[in-house]
Amino acid sequence: MLSYLLRRINLFVLTTLMLFAVVYSVTLALPGDQVANLSGVRDPSIAELAEINHTYKLEHGPIVGYVAYVSTRLRGDFGVSMDSGEAIAAQLLQVLPATLELGMLSVGLALLVGIPIGMLATLSRNATVQRVVMTLTLVGFSLPVFWLGLLQIITFGIQFDWLPASGRINLMYDIPDFSGLLLVDIFLSDGPSRGAAMADAWAHLVLPMSVVMVLPLTIIIRITRFALAEELEKNYIRALEARGISRYKLIMNHALPNALSSVLRVLALQLGPIASSIIIVELLFSWPGVGAWLVAALRQGDYTALQGGVLTISLFIVFLSIMFDVAHTTLNPISRKEIYGQR
Repeated sequence: MLSYLLRRINLFVLTTLMLFAVVYSVTLALPGDQVANLSGVRDPSIAELAEINHTYKLEHGPIVGYVAYVSTRLRGDFGVSMDSGEAIAAQLLQVLPATLELGMLSVGLALLVGIPIGMLATLSRNATVQRVVMTLTLVGFSLPVFWLGLLQIITFGIQFDWLPASGRINLMYDIPDFSGLLLVDIFLSDGPSRGAAMADAWAHLVLPMSVVMVLPLTIIIRITRFALAEELEKNYIRALEARGISRYKLIMNHALPNALSSVLRVLALQLGPIASSIIIVELLFSWPGVGAWLVAALRQGDYTALQGGVLTISLFIVFLSIMFDVAHTTLNPISRKEIYGQR
């Protein structure tokens, strides 16, 4: 297992270096001043220009410049915004928690709902139930995110006025910023309106979360359905059943954990599309996260902000993919056997 973890760490490092190489190459090819594109300083003074040249090694060729670029970004220095002059790292710390909160809650709820539905579709002897579940997942997987979001806004936010259709919380609530995660900050606050603020925050979450969770929910249901059905047909399940182990224990203790490993692996492959759907949802619902911030930077031609946002999102996706792969290997005995068998 240690050798496997070392290979995953090496994969993360190599992927990170390749990602930096792509972003650096694109940055050098962007129109405009190279100094401004790398640092975000549009009209540097003589002292600032000398410091930028020293930091990014602009006079030493692209290879040395790439090494300097990587070391600068790994220190957390993403330059300053071309539009506001504020440090990109500080802006990312402001908008990243909102995206993480929306994404984690959506995927977590998709797991809580999707796994039982997938089990129901597998264990039910009613063919109609199975066909209905599979049909609904196919429809959900095919629905465009922007169309579903607009439909939710028009129906539940405007026509019926049941739920707020934009923002993260009502501006009347003054919530102290402890972690950036709004629900956590409300829980940690001790104001008299904490309960009302929590209810309002959840109300703002319902519509965007219900749109984001559609894609992972359909994937989880379908993969749970097929993976669990495949596990129940394997010889070890039949052997355990012949020994008198109850059906419940067979499913919960043996078949389901192995089926969930397949769910994690497929879900890891869909992190990119899920991140894309989060960006679209943030635009539709005016959610103050990384996605909306990136699109605003694109409109303003803020290249340093685009670099910082793309690098942050990409590295986060790569890291989560590797973590899902490690979790898959931990849950799947066959994968562990293959790893230990390699020399």
